[in-house]
Amino acid sequence: MMSDSSQTNATRRQFLLWLGNGALFAALWQMGRGVLRFLMPPLTRTQPAPVSVGIPAEYAPNSLTYIPAATAWLGRDEKGFFALSAVCPHLGCTLRRAVPRFECPCHGSRFDERGVVLNGPATSPMRFLAVISKEGELVIDVTQTVSPETRLVV
Repeated sequence: MMSDSSQTNATRRQFLLWLGNGALFAALWQMGRGVLRFLMPPLTRTQPAPVSVGIPAEYAPNSLTYIPAATAWLGRDEKGFFALSAVCPHLGCTLRRAVPRFECPCHGSRFDERGVVLNGPATSPMRFLAVISKEGELVIDVTQTVSPETRLVV
């Protein structure tokens, strides 16, 4: 016959074993999620239609403004308006601005202010998007890629 002390020790042992296995499972689960998150970038939603961004007077010369609805930066320089896609050409993460460059928070690619790759894993430059004027408003056409020299003059 088992004494109360032996029964308590067995129950305690079972509880600690259950707790240890649970902690191991939780750690492996988190590690697996981290690996999957690294391999599969966050989804970015590119608008299928052009995105209206306001009138030209709202944007100062030599400025760069992030436009979340277009997932792009709208820039204005001495030549006119341009738009630079904020979607990383590597796996589609949303790039962030780290003056004077752009950086991918997912895999570490870096681009200069002209969208040229400074270091990978990205091998393609950032996309320049068409900026058009529609009834006096600026519109970014996220479906149309243009050359880096293309500007909208207003």
